[in-house]
Amino acid sequence: MLPTARRAAAALILASTLLAGCSDDPPDYRIEGDVCDLITENAVQARIPEPPEVQADPANGQCELAYASGSITLLLFAEVFPDSAAATAKFDQFKSAEGTVTELDDLGEAAYLRRWHDDSKPWSPQDLSVFKYVVRDGGLVLSYHYSGFVTEPAGWPATEQEMQDLLRADVEKVMTKLEV
Repeated sequence: MLPTARRAAAALILASTLLAGCSDDPPDYRIEGDVCDLITENAVQARIPEPPEVQADPANGQCELAYASGSITLLLFAEVFPDSAAATAKFDQFKSAEGTVTELDDLGEAAYLRRWHDDSKPWSPQDLSVFKYVVRDGGLVLSYHYSGFVTEPAGWPATEQEMQDLLRADVEKVMTKLEV
C-alpha cells in the first residue's frame, strides 16, 4: 500500500474506533443502599441549619426529608428499571398529576418540571410553592419534589428561576451519583 493510503486507512480505523466510543446512549445507573444518601446535601439543607426529619422507604426507592417543622419537604423517588419500556411506563405515571408542566429537553432522555403556585403575583420563597422534576434516562426514573415555604427569606433565591436552578442542580448531582 502507498504511504498515503496507509495513513488514510489508519485514520479511518482511528475515527471509527473513536466514534464507537462516543454514544448518545444514557449511562448505566445503579442504586446501592439507602436512597436518602443521595440527597444528604441539597439546596434546602444549605439554607436551613436544622437537620431534617427523615422518612425512608428504600424498598420502594423513596426518601422524604421534612425541614423546619414541616414547612419544607423534599421527596426523592429513584428506581432503575430493567428495560426502557418499564421506565417509560413509570415516567408516564408521574405525568398524570395536576400542575403546570414544562418539558425539558436537556436533562436525560425525557424530563419535565411540574410546578404549582399562584402565578397572579411574583414568586416568593415565603409563598407556598411546589416544584417537581421528573427524569427518565435509560432505565432510570427519578422524581425530585420540593414543596413548602420559608418564614425567613434571607439567603433564599429571589426569583422562581433561581429556585428551579438550585433544585435542578440537586437532580443532576443525584443522577451523577447513580452513574455506574
